[in-house]
Amino acid sequence: MLHGEDYRSSHLGKGEDYDAIFRDRRDLALHWAVERQLLDEIVARRFGGGPFRALDFACGTGRILSYLEGRAREATGVDVSPTMLAVARRRVRTARVIEGDLTREDLLGDARFDLITCFRFFPNAQPELRAEVMDRLVAHLAPQGLLVFNNHQNHRGLRRRLVRAVGKDPGHEMRTDEVDALVHGAGLRVLRRHGIGLLPLTHRMIVLPVPLLARVEHRLADSPVSRRWATSILYECVHAD
Repeated sequence: MLHGEDYRSSHLGKGEDYDAIFRDRRDLALHWAVERQLLDEIVARRFGGGPFRALDFACGTGRILSYLEGRAREATGVDVSPTMLAVARRRVRTARVIEGDLTREDLLGDARFDLITCFRFFPNAQPELRAEVMDRLVAHLAPQGLLVFNNHQNHRGLRRRLVRAVGKDPGHEMRTDEVDALVHGAGLRVLRRHGIGLLPLTHRMIVLPVPLLARVEHRLADSPVSRRWATSILYECVHAD
């Protein structure tokens, strides 16, 4: 999708195909293994085993939502794609799943959430949609709440640099200054950054067991090198005031 197009319509009929990609690609399995470990630490550090309400925006096929429903007192997922949500509804047990456009519809009323997640969305979306979504998420973030999102297309990532070095188009990218402007413009501040995917591995390059590589990546996640050069950067954000 080019940024001249509207990302809202990009995944409307791709539920089963999208889910299959995550089942079959070892590089995505590696990233998800590290993301789970980091989310475990984030939830433990922030909530300490206490109850919390969670919202997963652009929940897609329910990968993050199914993780959250086993840990949150209440978990809600929102997405515009009916085919993605059909997969999500089969995957989750207790989570609330809502179909609709949060930027154009009042889907959540005055609900506030202690944890809001948004994965694999912002780099793909056109700039104006990024800002609209961030404003809506902040409106539903509790005063002491935490927003966790990723830039899975970090323009400084080693893997993307290698792609550019051989003359290929790396596709969607999001610069660090764009992320910072998005966060600060919505009245948030970055609490922590974590790097995922420092090793510039593609699906076909992964021959070692994913759990082994995940342990290595997890150890590197909070290093300055990984926070700068990893393929994906995970952000923890809170209200600035």
